[in-house]
Parts: sequence; C-alpha cells; structure tokens
Amino acid sequence: MNRAEITTAAQAYMDRYDEELVDTMPAFFSVVEAKVNTALKTGAQAVRSQIPVVGGLEYYALPCDFGGFRDIELIRGGHSAKVFAGNTLIYASPEFMNGAQPEHDRRGYYTIIADQLQVRPAVEGDLIEIVYFQKVPSLKKDDDSNWLSENHPDAYIFGVCTEIAAFAKDDLAYAGYDARFKASVNDIMFDDQVTRWSGPTLQVQVDGMIV
Repeated sequence: MNRAEITTAAQAYMDRYDEELVDTMPAFFSVVEAKVNTALKTGAQAVRSQIPVVGGLEYYALPCDFGGFRDIELIRGGHSAKVFAGNTLIYASPEFMNGAQPEHDRRGYYTIIADQLQVRPAVEGDLIEIVYFQKVPSLKKDDDSNWLSENHPDAYIFGVCTEIAAFAKDDLAYAGYDARFKASVNDIMFDDQVTRWSGPTLQVQVDGMIV
C-alpha cells in the first residue's frame, strides 16, 4: 500500500475526514515511522555499505539512514588484498578509544561519537565494511511506499489510527489501536525470526563452549 491508501484506510477506521486531520497527517506518519525505527531491527532493514579508509583517518560519517549496527568489519588491504578476509571489530567506549592501545593488541575497535564512526587501527587502503539497520524510508508523497507499507500495511494503518486517537483525545480508541499497532510490530519481529532461522535447534556459543 502507498501513503494515500494507508491514509484512506486509517480515516475509514476512525471515521474522520475533516480538514484539520488532513493537515496533521504528515506529522502522524513521522511519529509512526519514528516508533517503528526504535522498535524494529529486522533482516528486511539490513543494508551493506563499504567505507574506504583514507589517509589513516579515524572518523567517518555514518549513513544518513543509519538505524544501528548489525556487523562491522575491517578488511586489511581492501579489495586489492590477496586474502579477502574481514576482521570483526569490537565495540569500545570513547574513553577506551582515547587511550593508548597496547602494542601487542592487534584487535580492531570501533565506537560512535557525534554520529561519526571511529575505527582503530585503520591504515590507508583498508576497507570498513558495515552491515547496518536502515531506517524505514519516510512516506512523504501520496504514491510513496516502502518495504513496511508493502509487506505490513497493518502496522502503518494502526499506527496512524493510534496518533489520530491521541490527537482527538479519545483514550479508549487510543488504547485499542495502540495495542493493535504493537501487536503488528511484534508479528513482524516474530516473522523475521522464523524467516531467518533454519537447520537444527539454535545454539549459543560463549568462549568456545556451545550452550
């Protein structure tokens, strides 16, 4: 469904077609998308991106649609390396990154400061490869759609209905549609877990031990 179709459905659910509601609809969509971006981290949002290391710089801008890391690796020598193998970086606090790294410690580290990615150590020719969760693309025009509106339009519809009820100060309607919105989001997360899992029973590996 596109934005116009979601708007029509939400108005029908709420039986509201007044001009005041139409004028505030963009704000409702923004609030719903902000809630979804906070709650969801699914495979459908995973995007791979590569950042070349330039001149040994430590700080790099994050993608504008960045919604959280799923994986980050440092590829020594980049694509020109004879062995194309990535080294998974370890998250560290900004305080740790500011300290002197012991000479024997060859592990790579990263942190995020002021919407910038800091990586250490990194040298000219290396390649930072990140897999991150992309924020839900905003629906701004009537014919706009995204993966959420196409695959899970109920989340959008019930989310918008929740905001309409809050706007109308209808506590009963708000509680009902908020519950349906949260149920839709939970269904998406459950579906993502089922879709990504295959094989035997899931196991967790901790320090070489499988539990």
